[in-house]
Amino acid sequence: MPEYPEYLAAVVFAAGGVVNALLAPHRFSTAVLFCLAVTSAGLGVASRSAASHPTLATVLAVAALLLSLTLGLLLLADGVLLVRRYGPQAALLATGAAGCALLAVLCLDAVFHAVGGEPFGALMVAVNAAAGYLSLLFLVFSGYVFIRGRSTPLPETTHVVVLGAGLDGERPGPLLTRRLERALAIDAARAPHTPRVVFVLSGGQGDDEVRSEADAMADYLRGRGVPADRIVREDRSVNTGQNLRFSAALVDGTTPGHRATVVTSCFHVYRTTLLARRVGVPVLVVGAPTSPAYWLAATLREFAAVLWLDRLPLIGLSLLLAAPVATAVFQR
Repeated sequence: MPEYPEYLAAVVFAAGGVVNALLAPHRFSTAVLFCLAVTSAGLGVASRSAASHPTLATVLAVAALLLSLTLGLLLLADGVLLVRRYGPQAALLATGAAGCALLAVLCLDAVFHAVGGEPFGALMVAVNAAAGYLSLLFLVFSGYVFIRGRSTPLPETTHVVVLGAGLDGERPGPLLTRRLERALAIDAARAPHTPRVVFVLSGGQGDDEVRSEADAMADYLRGRGVPADRIVREDRSVNTGQNLRFSAALVDGTTPGHRATVVTSCFHVYRTTLLARRVGVPVLVVGAPTSPAYWLAATLREFAAVLWLDRLPLIGLSLLLAAPVATAVFQR
């Protein structure tokens, strides 16, 4: 068995990341593999004696500490702020809980270093590796979300598909209103003598809603002067995948050779793009602005959804959890 298996793992993950970047540059799995490589290399350095690489070990330890501390405090503060503003919703509580979990790992580290004890050494290494990997991966994912959320629509767009969001009574809520305004801005930015776009409003009726989101969006656009013949309703979908499939079926059946742009919230653009590729819907996705206070919590929710959508991050997490424990067993 290699003396430092973490280094070998880092090389393998980095090589996989390079291959994946060449073959599928838009997939999040590329970022996952590079984050696994960085985390594995960090474990390799940590496994050596501090006397061998004192400066590098110290820099890595301080960087990991600051990363976890900053991210934990941001998540906790954002969760508290949003719960006070909007009430104890599950997604908002999860944001604060994620921050508490990161801070708890730091507290456990402090207790372990103060008390010591070899039996818990491998466990603490595994916990720290998992926390560092997920933190790094979330920061990379946030970068993906930020960049993709600033995409611009195609100039030859013929249809603008607006994805539904929660209603406020019978009217669109704040998130949905911003999406509708972004769709109107796309239409307004077209050259004067080009045909106006057709708005495809996609959203069914949720269990807690009094009407379909498509109907509420149609009323909003009519109130903004959009004629009824430029509004198409898709009122059956209950998730993003159905939004994309059902809307594409409506447009394909009526307008051959169309070019569609999908409008959603900026934090939702990246996952929507992944889902569009998965279901085979060739569209460009653009984002509507979101409140800065809500962006972090929403991005965390999107991160969890992408982890579930693409199982590679969870497989990598399992490997990181198992590696320190296996190494400790083999070294006995």
